[in-house]
Amino acid sequence: MKKYFLVLFVLIFTSCHKPVSTTTDLPWVPDYALDRSEKTILEFEKKDAEKMPAAGGIVFAGSSSFTKWQSAATDLAPLPIINRGFGGSTLPEVIYYADRTILKYHPKTVVIYCENDMFGEKKKTPEQVRDAYVTLVKLIRKSDPDVALYGVSLKPSPSRWDKKDDVIKANMLIQDYIKTDKKHHYIDVWPVMLKNGRPDGSIFVSDSLHMNDEGYRRWIQVFKPILQKTA
Repeated sequence: MKKYFLVLFVLIFTSCHKPVSTTTDLPWVPDYALDRSEKTILEFEKKDAEKMPAAGGIVFAGSSSFTKWQSAATDLAPLPIINRGFGGSTLPEVIYYADRTILKYHPKTVVIYCENDMFGEKKKTPEQVRDAYVTLVKLIRKSDPDVALYGVSLKPSPSRWDKKDDVIKANMLIQDYIKTDKKHHYIDVWPVMLKNGRPDGSIFVSDSLHMNDEGYRRWIQVFKPILQKTA
């Protein structure tokens, strides 16, 4: 009998942690391990075990620009922010972990920001980035057809300015897709991040990629009035 319950426990535990997608669901086969951020995801789950966020919140999903926005919940209060961005992530990884970082919270709103796909060893085209974004959105929509979605423009960064044309094209392709869904909206951060037509270096830290407090202050000015409309 003890052996039976042990087997049952293992099966339940495994099913609870089974990723919602496999590589067959992705628009391309990644050349990296999709579970390379497992440690971070486990930290999220540890926090949830201590205090599970209430359903109907606003989930931030994506990469390090969200990860490093540690004060997002305070900055955007009283909006119920659940920040589940994890650093270095790509869209295939966000898709892979969607059940554990997005869907489990039964959010009213999901905000997506992920900019790394075009900057890895095997850089993806703007079209591939759009396709991965579409895959993620369809996955979320399958779970909750009525959830409000926001796609944030890939930001202009000094360290990646040489790829600005690809970034601009990816943003345009994603924006065109967003326009096909009345419950899906585009958040454009470019206007508050440029100075004389180039990224404003004063709002970035020394790596010229991630933002400092002033950069996030500008994001707050953009995000808060937009997200309050669906709160």
